[in-house]
Amino acid sequence: MTIDRFLGSAFLPPLYRTLPRVIITFLLMVVSPVVSSGQVLSPLAAPSCGMQSAPQHALFKGIAPHGGAHLPTRGALRGLVVFVETLNDTSPDLSWPLGTMPSWSAAYKDRVERYFADMSGGAMQLQLDVYPDLMITRGTEDGYVYWSQNFGHAINEILDSIDTKLDFGIYDLWDAEGKVYRLQPGPDGRVDLLIFIFRSIANTTFLPFSGVSDLGFAGYHFLDGSLARWVYGGTGQFNDAGASGLTICRAPGYRMVIDQEFAFQVTLHELGHKLFGEGHPAEIFGGLGLMANAGNGYAMNGFERQLAGYIDFREVAADQDTVVTLRDYVTTGEAVLIPIPEVDRAYYSLEYHTRQSEWDSAPVEGLYAFRIYDSWSKNQKEVHVVSAEGKYNWALDTISGTIYPTTPSPLKGYNRFQRIPINGKNYWAEGWWGDSRCAFTLDRPEFAVLKNPTPDFLFGTDTIRTNLHISLLTADESSATVRISYQSPVILSTGSSPASAFSLSLPYPHPLRDHGSGVIPFTTSRGGPVRLNLYDATGRMLRTLLEKEVPAGSQKCSINVDGLPAGVYQLVLQSAEGRSTQSIVITR
Repeated sequence: MTIDRFLGSAFLPPLYRTLPRVIITFLLMVVSPVVSSGQVLSPLAAPSCGMQSAPQHALFKGIAPHGGAHLPTRGALRGLVVFVETLNDTSPDLSWPLGTMPSWSAAYKDRVERYFADMSGGAMQLQLDVYPDLMITRGTEDGYVYWSQNFGHAINEILDSIDTKLDFGIYDLWDAEGKVYRLQPGPDGRVDLLIFIFRSIANTTFLPFSGVSDLGFAGYHFLDGSLARWVYGGTGQFNDAGASGLTICRAPGYRMVIDQEFAFQVTLHELGHKLFGEGHPAEIFGGLGLMANAGNGYAMNGFERQLAGYIDFREVAADQDTVVTLRDYVTTGEAVLIPIPEVDRAYYSLEYHTRQSEWDSAPVEGLYAFRIYDSWSKNQKEVHVVSAEGKYNWALDTISGTIYPTTPSPLKGYNRFQRIPINGKNYWAEGWWGDSRCAFTLDRPEFAVLKNPTPDFLFGTDTIRTNLHISLLTADESSATVRISYQSPVILSTGSSPASAFSLSLPYPHPLRDHGSGVIPFTTSRGGPVRLNLYDATGRMLRTLLEKEVPAGSQKCSINVDGLPAGVYQLVLQSAEGRSTQSIVITR
């Protein structure tokens, strides 16, 4: 901070402001306890104002929380939910009959409130009021479109009707005007949160979105008979999360009546824009985060909860081997952050999901890995799911119009949770909304170099080599043990070339079940003594399975896994020809 900026800042004590500039400069450099010699005063060194302040220990993490874009991430927040039926709506539905309030309105309200209480660990106290009357638009959808109007005009008319019966001051609790990511408690004249849920939409020109984080009209709508209270509709471009509310329907153009589940899911995502901003930091998620471009789930992922200040990542030291134990992520908030030293503000994160929570929409139980780029720009942050299935080149089936994976491509390929470009068009693979193949389990335990998936990645035009190895050692219904290392254990080195006749194969059946047995095939190109040892994932030798002279050719060795817990193990075959290794899995 320069002397000129400091002189005008709130950090300068009142006594100093009365002194000549040269004396102030001398005091700041030599005497003053505010900024001592060699010390730079950082805005992060002072807590933020009001209820938006995040825990002090969270401010110095690798990923700093930002405190909410247009709505607060902490403190009390109150909003109004309005259910709307268009004048032309004729679609039948049992849970939301025509002309009445939906049967699930109270359950919807309670569920949204409970979700944010759970995700925030009680830091956010959201209260939603349901307007007791069903609101019916004055005109039909086609009528609004005929006059070049849309859902925003209908909402304006509904606001006028509600304004005669309601004091909107109770929904103005936060000062957010011009204070993005720096909200303070206290009214600013702008209504904080309105949620309009349309029953069914037939005309996509009237309302083209299933969910949008604004109210469809540009500028301000004044309330309560004065200029002191207003609803901000947005810029009119349908991308302004700073608007006073959000609008929801289902599959516009198909006359589908919205149900509770769809309304709940879209509400979480659109409210998320008011917490995190207009961008979508993730592309396609498989249900593993709130702010995906598509395929979003329920529970916020670790990056989102860290940004909101709801959790603190457990950050491990880069290039240092360690073993960590993780409990269920959604219920405990436990997640690991692994810095990538070669790229500033780049990380891998790990979460263990057991699907204990009703908010856990992960496809299956397992370890999930994410690659994070925490850009300085709040709207250019990136999160990608690392699929345990790996990345592939894809081809198009021209008859069915579907795509399928062809050859592995760990660096330049795509996984099924991304948009996949083929011949200048984007396609989505089967399972993009959520697939069991994305989880690291004891059947798919490794995330390592020279494998698919690989922790190496492309950053711009550069290939970033991480030398990172992540192995899921154990996993059960309560916790998982994960090894994070940067050096390949000796037992993982391969002493023979792929073309060699000396080889070790996976046992069958595989994976092995505990309290069971199997057969291990191996091949030698010449006769002689061989030894086959079993190691655990940390490199500790557990058993010698075979030690004898064998003839050249194909051989077999039995293995019994009685007494061994579920996890990842290594087989190491040694002979005069060299060393061959094989990872095996024991499951329950």
